[in-house]
Amino acid sequence: GAVQHREGGSGFSGPAARTDPRMAAAENPMLPESIPLGPGIAVVAERYGLDPALVQAVIEVESGEDASAVSSRGAQGLMQVLPETAAWLGFPESADPAVSLEAGCHYLRALLDSFGGDVELALAAYNAGPGAVRRWGRVPPYRETQVFVSRVAASYRRLTGVEMGDAFGGGGRT
Repeated sequence: GAVQHREGGSGFSGPAARTDPRMAAAENPMLPESIPLGPGIAVVAERYGLDPALVQAVIEVESGEDASAVSSRGAQGLMQVLPETAAWLGFPESADPAVSLEAGCHYLRALLDSFGGDVELALAAYNAGPGAVRRWGRVPPYRETQVFVSRVAASYRRLTGVEMGDAFGGGGRT
């Protein structure tokens, strides 16, 4: 599932929309050029107020932890961000694994903010686009999107021993 932005204007609010992630990366001398799995992911996830296990679960499902992965739609990196989405978020060099991770975390945070912290809806929007989730008012009935959300939840459960819904307030909300 490629991350796609299909609407004009961000419509996002919250901390991620108010901070320039390029500056956050530039101001962090500890951020290596290529983020290793594990601690490097946690650093970036926590910068956006994300559960590192959730980010790791998205990475496992999106790219199989392959930083050089490129989808048939052109999505790149660990979190499979489309170059146009990365550019829209202010990350023009999305082929760089560290930049792709940063863009993916920024986008996931923005989607969580946009969908009131509902993790399932944010994940569905990450896969199908926020417009599809808004049109349906729930996880859209697209097989790819439903499988994506289910696989991320299973990966999260494997990583943490906790159901994703329980970890985020019972209703999938942060």
